[in-house]
Amino acid sequence: MTPLSKDRILEHSPVSHEAARSFNDSVTGSIQPGNNPGLSYHQNRLCRLDGKQCTSVVRDPVAQASPRWATVVVRSLICAVILVGVGCGQTGPRQYTEEEVQAQRDKLLAANPATPPDTPEQIREKEAKVEETLPQVYAMLEEAKTDPTKVDEVVELSMSLVTLLPEHRAANVAYGKAQLASFFANEATDPYNRAVAINSAAREIDRLRKIFDDLSEDELQLCQEVYFNRARQVGYYPHGEDAPDQFKDAIEKLMSSGFRDAERLKTEPKFEYFFTDPKSAPVLQAAIAQIEESGEE
Repeated sequence: MTPLSKDRILEHSPVSHEAARSFNDSVTGSIQPGNNPGLSYHQNRLCRLDGKQCTSVVRDPVAQASPRWATVVVRSLICAVILVGVGCGQTGPRQYTEEEVQAQRDKLLAANPATPPDTPEQIREKEAKVEETLPQVYAMLEEAKTDPTKVDEVVELSMSLVTLLPEHRAANVAYGKAQLASFFANEATDPYNRAVAINSAAREIDRLRKIFDDLSEDELQLCQEVYFNRARQVGYYPHGEDAPDQFKDAIEKLMSSGFRDAERLKTEPKFEYFFTDPKSAPVLQAAIAQIEESGEE
């Protein structure tokens, strides 16, 4: 598998980022035998994709986030459809009555009962745990600036917080920053984990913007850095079939988050090809023109 195909697999996961609490990155299809460094980290992400419980690295964690009921229902219905379509142990297709289909659904749903939602007290406990652990995340991010070996640990820790409370704003931001740090740490040496990191960061930022419409200046700066580097990641494999669309998506999101540095767009080495490609050149030129016309460069 070439680096290009890996990146494209990461981009086109069959698992929805939203349904998996947004830790998508199709790590499932991309992990290959021999990718041992950081494998436990990817297995933890895989748990998140499947809606399973993950081993939290938060000290003395309270109850983990429950599997999504919608995921259980969908899987149950899929199983029911398969049973209806091919028959249970039959040599050929069999017609089922509506009553039999409903009975199969009821049986499957009964085997996967809904987990009760957290009580207010449980939510408060989780919030307290997140607030208590966030300073540790940021301390580790500072350490990772000089010691890249700390990156995987801080990504796992921040992921544990978002697993605990999927819509905790500060935890979402911390996770996005951790994945951006992972991108920089792996950029020169590890193309696979570089792609995993920036794709994860971009999807988390997409989710942050969807949930909260009053982003602070710091949060907008994070959005811009993530989207700019997502575009740079596409620049590592500019000849890919999906590269123009991926680049356009990253630049459009970059601009919609308030990016106003035309010179940075003009001088970024990873964008050189896109200025000559007829599919992507108009996107870059439009972005630069928008900034220059606004006079906010």
